[in-house]
Amino acid sequence: MCEHTFVHGAATRTQALELIRSGLNDCEVSRRLSVPRSTIRDWRRPTYVRRTREMICPRCWRGVRRPFGFTDDDYAELLGLYLGDGHIVRTSRADRLRIFLDTRYPGIVTDTRALLQRCFPERSVGWLVSRKGTTTILSLYCTHLSCVFPQHGPGRKHKRPIVLEPWRREILARAPWPFLRGCIRSDGCHFFNRTGRYEYLSYDFRNRSADILGLFTSACDLVGVKYRRYSEHVRIYRRESVALMLGHVGLKD
Repeated sequence: MCEHTFVHGAATRTQALELIRSGLNDCEVSRRLSVPRSTIRDWRRPTYVRRTREMICPRCWRGVRRPFGFTDDDYAELLGLYLGDGHIVRTSRADRLRIFLDTRYPGIVTDTRALLQRCFPERSVGWLVSRKGTTTILSLYCTHLSCVFPQHGPGRKHKRPIVLEPWRREILARAPWPFLRGCIRSDGCHFFNRTGRYEYLSYDFRNRSADILGLFTSACDLVGVKYRRYSEHVRIYRRESVALMLGHVGLKD
């Protein structure tokens, strides 16, 4: 399995067990670590033995029959794709994630399908092309998608706050380039500006959510990419910044 990164990491659990061994009760450990008391209680239980193939979701603490997991890079890129062109709906038995991609970019479609299969190795990834053939829709079912993307909610993304929990901000701080790649591959593009005899490559990321644009520019700040932000898009055109994007994000093809 891949490395799991969620709300309460292994270091927090180790710290909690050390406080328990020192004689503190569950309430005090919960207060000191800002972890739910029920979680501390579960960590304390000495009789709990995990079944060989059992995974416990580190956010809701329910059992997961078919495990899933992410490296920082994979999660950051998947988050960028989801914020751009992803959608989660609740069905009668599980959540369904759908990512809408432009059929003109088969390489991106193939890479995204491989990304989903790495993150959810025991689940099938659906592949559907729209009636007009312009959109390819990748989808999968999982009861823990709202844990994976906790900012999910009713309504369109640009009409509700998109706020990252601390554990996701930490992942983006460690993997800003994969996040930028996911954003560009979903709601971004590259193009050539032409001025007289000269032409130069530029990148553009468009989204109606001010919060999502803010996440994109924050990632740019982390890696030293200069940009100009507008009301509904971000433009990257300075030569040094374009070279960075070209080296780490690549062209949308």
